Amino acid sequence: MLIYAKKKRRIKTNGLLHKLEILGKHSFSKSLQDKPGSKNYKKIQNDLKKARLKLTPEGFYAITYILPIIIVIALIVVNYTNAVNTLLNLEQIKVVAEKLGKPEMAEVSFKINWPFILVAALLGNMLPRWVLKIIIGIRGSLSEKEVLMLQTYVIMMLKAGKPVKEILISLYERSKAFRDPLELAVNTYSANPNEALQQMKDTVPNESFGKICVALEQTLNNDRKISLTYLENHRVLGKEINEQIRIRKNTKKKIFGLLLMIVPMIALMAIGAYPWLIFTLKQIDNIPM
Repeated sequence: MLIYAKKKRRIKTNGLLHKLEILGKHSFSKSLQDKPGSKNYKKIQNDLKKARLKLTPEGFYAITYILPIIIVIALIVVNYTNAVNTLLNLEQIKVVAEKLGKPEMAEVSFKINWPFILVAALLGNMLPRWVLKIIIGIRGSLSEKEVLMLQTYVIMMLKAGKPVKEILISLYERSKAFRDPLELAVNTYSANPNEALQQMKDTVPNESFGKICVALEQTLNNDRKISLTYLENHRVLGKEINEQIRIRKNTKKKIFGLLLMIVPMIALMAIGAYPWLIFTLKQIDNIPM
């Protein structure tokens, strides 16, 4: 019997992620966070699962607190470093400023632009959420493409009469996006097949992949033919939906490309027509009334 057990690298308890988790679970940090079970907390938890990041919501919240602080400190250090460099090279800068006619270049100021610092800190707080959305989008796109491939393999193996355990092993060997949940299902299948399939379905927030899990459960407990029909119908529907999405994306790209062509043309026409417009208006003023 094949058992897939990858050698897991030991994660150091003093690693960065571990420290973020500890910081996020500190009483002061928890007072600033959304409460466990709240709508926003569940959303962050679900988004981290979609992005397949091994991070708890508390650790994610800790990043949103630390990043603005790092940005603020970095900007203040850069500001003072520039001022000190100007002070150390003041004579040379004065000569250059006189030649360029810009005396303000030789002014030394340790004043901090606090509005700019606050805006940068706010953007730093929002940046982890934006990055998380980008990761989810990329992961989702790659996952949908892989799901269609996995569904094809499942259909082929169901037609060939392969057992569910062998199907799971085959999917594990071919998958990239769903490798971890498939590995867990393969390793726990012998102990409790239904629980292994249900756990795999629950840990992957992908509806199309969930259809594969349902088909395998149906094959295990009921009729293989029903599972085959169910999965084939869903695969056809999934391909049609993906085709519609692709058409919409291509339409948006064409419209955007057309706008990129039209706007410069209009600008050039406006610039070229401006002298003629001025000339025409002057001629109209010279017409005797």
